[in-house]
Amino acid sequence: MSFDNINNINQPRSNLFKLILLTVFAYVVLVISIFIPFLGILGLALISIPAIKLMLEGRIWESIICAIIGSSLLAFIDLTLPIFFSILVIGIAVIYLFCFNKNKSPFQIIAFNSILFIVLIVLYVIVVSLVKQQNIVVGLMNNYKAVINNFPNDPFIKQYMQLMAISDTQFKSLYEQSRNILVMIPYLIPSLLLMYVFLGSLINYYWCISIFKKSGVILKGMPLFKTWDLPWYYVSGIIAGLILVVIPHFNPAYDFVFDAAGINLLIIFGMFYTALGFSVLWGIFDKFRIAPLWRVLIILIFSFFLILIIVIPIMGILDVWINFRKLERR
Repeated sequence: MSFDNINNINQPRSNLFKLILLTVFAYVVLVISIFIPFLGILGLALISIPAIKLMLEGRIWESIICAIIGSSLLAFIDLTLPIFFSILVIGIAVIYLFCFNKNKSPFQIIAFNSILFIVLIVLYVIVVSLVKQQNIVVGLMNNYKAVINNFPNDPFIKQYMQLMAISDTQFKSLYEQSRNILVMIPYLIPSLLLMYVFLGSLINYYWCISIFKKSGVILKGMPLFKTWDLPWYYVSGIIAGLILVVIPHFNPAYDFVFDAAGINLLIIFGMFYTALGFSVLWGIFDKFRIAPLWRVLIILIFSFFLILIIVIPIMGILDVWINFRKLERR
């Protein structure tokens, strides 16, 4: 279905004022998510829907206006944020229009949106660093390290130790054991950010399908969850991550870099194969006609036990060769 076909169906035009209000509401959700992290994925998925709707209706300038007005809400936090999010929302709307016209698959749209977000974040960091004449990433990392180094002397931690009757010796031992993990956390932000953006783009596409269908704009449906698949060569990401993590320590200057790169790869590709593992599990549910209630209970059991949750990505990896679901693969 092409973009021209939309105009030919004589579908009712969306109310611009209502879409602007929806955009503002989405940004409110995004701001509130500072205190409730998971809610941020929903806010991120919602902010671009009004602009996408207007763009697919051929109302390009109104789509741009909607994006700018909604993003201006963030000016009270930082004056640079409205510019960043305006470009992001407009860019996502253009990607939807392009992919809609070119009949691209849902996963291509999700991938393009995720790449756009990551590229804009990198450009944002570079531009702000140049303007401030200071590398903001390095500055944040140094501040974080200072907090970690001063962690045992923090007054709140001291009060907590007294409350829980933890001695200085016990806390020092625990701190030394976990210090390397705490120092590593900021270096895992790239993979965690990619997961966050990917999930936001995925939810965004599902919402667009259901919302736009009511007004006659039909996007390609997502494949059935039980048929989700990955090309076999994606397993190379898991292999590369494992190699980087298990490389014997030989030089402190490189050991930390290898570990950080390896863990980031394991998180990213582990997320893909976790989704694939649940897809395999869902296919097994269908094969044995397991009732919905039992499906939910089984998934909850897997989610609450670390050992069981590790089984899920392993199932996804093994499916590449064993093909549990008997999918037709080229």
